[in-house]
Amino acid sequence: MKANRFLGLVVLFCVFILTACSKKDSPGPGGGIGPGGATNLGAGTIYYDWADEGTHSINLQTGERGTIMAENLDLDGWDVSPDNKLLLISEGDNNDYDAEQYSITNVANGTLVNRFKWNSGYANPTSPLFSPDGSMIAVPPTYDDGIFLLDLQGRVLHSLATFQGKKINGDIAWMPDKTLVFSVGNNLYRTNTAYTSATLIKQMNFNTWGSITTSLDGTKIAFRGGNHIWMMNADGSGQVQVTESSDNEGVPVFSPDRKYLLIGQDYHQSIALSYVWTLKIIPADGQKYNVDDGADKRVITVITKGQTTPEHGDGVMQWR
Repeated sequence: MKANRFLGLVVLFCVFILTACSKKDSPGPGGGIGPGGATNLGAGTIYYDWADEGTHSINLQTGERGTIMAENLDLDGWDVSPDNKLLLISEGDNNDYDAEQYSITNVANGTLVNRFKWNSGYANPTSPLFSPDGSMIAVPPTYDDGIFLLDLQGRVLHSLATFQGKKINGDIAWMPDKTLVFSVGNNLYRTNTAYTSATLIKQMNFNTWGSITTSLDGTKIAFRGGNHIWMMNADGSGQVQVTESSDNEGVPVFSPDRKYLLIGQDYHQSIALSYVWTLKIIPADGQKYNVDDGADKRVITVITKGQTTPEHGDGVMQWR
């Protein structure tokens, strides 16, 4: 796995060099984040991975970019709590192939809050998710395991291996009442608060779909359907396509106030195990936006202070 990760970083670095000189990296006429630095998006922080540079942060009040984690070949996944106070990291355990090491640190000063070993019997790279109140951790399903819910000391509180006789192995997302949204096949479900049952939200009519994300207020769900981003109400009603382009879009993320969607534009596979994209932002108002460079003045291209080219991502992406 680490050898593949290293090869991926080399390829991603080459992709970065090539794309940095392409016309697709021109800022376009969109407003918001740009070389001037400050933004009209209010407070908050965007976090994202890129190539061999580690995990970056963008302060949306100043437009300045920072780095919260250096590149780590053992890194499997991470999350930032919804209140933007805690950073959760999962890493491969070099001494135990069946386990991962989870650490929780303070975002503001980097101090360690807790660290524990999570052993599922066969560890696959996962990106764990803080619950809305930061009291629990959802471990996404892997090929071998279903969903596990842990407390911040690593104790198992609940587990969901199958639903209606089928293995749970798709995307998951939290709702503000600490219920979980998860997928099985082409169906999207929502659990009850005891995690003992679930109800159907919607049956999806896409050949490929995923990247489920929910707004912090629990009213909206966004996802990648086919080549573009779609949005709907939490009950599955009102489904609309919100992006279009000559390329693909993926990895949607709601802003904390649900007014915007951060998306991956020109979402494409660079190597067998990795996707790359350009960071752009659209209003989350249910309208459709053409995110091709220069096509729609309402689309915001993410360019940080002092830079002239857009930011790129290739892993986890969050807006807190």
